[in-house]
Amino acid sequence: MEYKEDMRSMEEELRAEPLAVLLRENRPQPPRESRKRVRRTLDRIETPPLARLGAFARRAPVAFAAVCLVVLLLLSGTVYAISSWIGREDYKPGDYITTPADQRTAASAVPEIEQVVQGAAPRSEGCRFVLLPEMSDADDLNGWRVKMGQKPFDEGDWAWVREIRPEVQEVLYDGTAFAYTIRLHTDHAAAFSREHHGDQHLDALVEQTLYADAGRKIGTVTGETGLLEESYTEQGITLYSEDSLTEPLQGSGRVLFTAEISIMDVNVDDMAHVGLLGTIYYTFSFDLDEALKAANGDARTVERHLSGQVVLTQEEGERMWNTPVHLDGVVLEERASFRSTGIYLSYRVKEAPADWTAWMKRCLLSPTNERGKFEGLSVSYTLGGDETVYEPSFPEVMAQDDDTFAYTVILPIFPSDYEALKQQGVTVRLTLHAVNSFNNEPVGDTWSVTEFPAEGWDTITSSQPLLSFPLELP
Repeated sequence: MEYKEDMRSMEEELRAEPLAVLLRENRPQPPRESRKRVRRTLDRIETPPLARLGAFARRAPVAFAAVCLVVLLLLSGTVYAISSWIGREDYKPGDYITTPADQRTAASAVPEIEQVVQGAAPRSEGCRFVLLPEMSDADDLNGWRVKMGQKPFDEGDWAWVREIRPEVQEVLYDGTAFAYTIRLHTDHAAAFSREHHGDQHLDALVEQTLYADAGRKIGTVTGETGLLEESYTEQGITLYSEDSLTEPLQGSGRVLFTAEISIMDVNVDDMAHVGLLGTIYYTFSFDLDEALKAANGDARTVERHLSGQVVLTQEEGERMWNTPVHLDGVVLEERASFRSTGIYLSYRVKEAPADWTAWMKRCLLSPTNERGKFEGLSVSYTLGGDETVYEPSFPEVMAQDDDTFAYTVILPIFPSDYEALKQQGVTVRLTLHAVNSFNNEPVGDTWSVTEFPAEGWDTITSSQPLLSFPLELP
């Protein structure tokens, strides 16, 4: 009874969230772009391994050669789990469960991550369906259906949606990353498949997730979510969702979540709210303590002192400018967390000269953005004496309570790799990138534009080595 009351309370909060209202009343452009990005991510995950390998070789021949080297190390018995994950673009812990458990090979399975997933022990707690006629904006949605050339909603056509049986499959939570998969059991699974759909073509995504124990929403449409096409069978398809949390989940024992799953009619619109056909409020739980027990590892903090002179690119609004700066007196605090899901390296500016502004410190920790413009800090690493450079995950920059920013990357190196890598050594490299020109215009100390173009970004950057050091493994 308590769970049912919690479910109803969470549903009401989800519906009342400003985000939910925005989704229902006026779908803005950013979520559409976000979903395009999500679809690209899921397409990458779903692409067969050999096809991914060929595309990877064409895009990044140096990194491809590195992967080949690691495969040779695997054959020689030098490396274990790292062979399947090193060199993988934009590794995130949640990627692990996009491959169903029964399809993970001996080479791709990581024992430590398996323990995290198994420790979570997720289970279903209940669900409720809301179809279009029950929604407050049903008339508007039906109007859009007609405008887009579709029939008005007919319960007889869509009654089967109420018979979908969601079932949480796996949950991965390591203190920062939170990902889960839900199997949508239905005899109409073909409707959700891009390859097998007939007249009815649907999509499903997690709009947001609510953490009941603290009454906080932890997911939004900017999270990565979507259907895993390769999971399709005639009896169901798997839905994936992942979020990076700004702070650890609170509570203990078995915790409760409700996912708001939107069912979209692709024939009306493949991304926008006007295609909304129904919503599933699905509640599940997992064991927070056991997941963290399996995920947690050693952590240590050290100071990295910088020196020399570099060019710092700063960007604010429609301005971008370069400033020569001295690094003497700049101290980066490095926090390394050796978790079951990878090595988290986090950097923040602990000290800086008096003439450094807060914005300069922020720009020092700028990450690459998705349009190809590259400025600020990058982290890379090498193994042993080999000069092949590996890129870790796409960095995340989060504001901290002390008004600083933390720049975090994840290395796909797991505890089962440590002994072998202690013999080879892992060297971390910090590099600062400056933008020399933007669309053929030199970037000096006063460069600006009225508005950054949406497309056609062409930048020339320079790399400035900051620091190189061996990473001490536990």
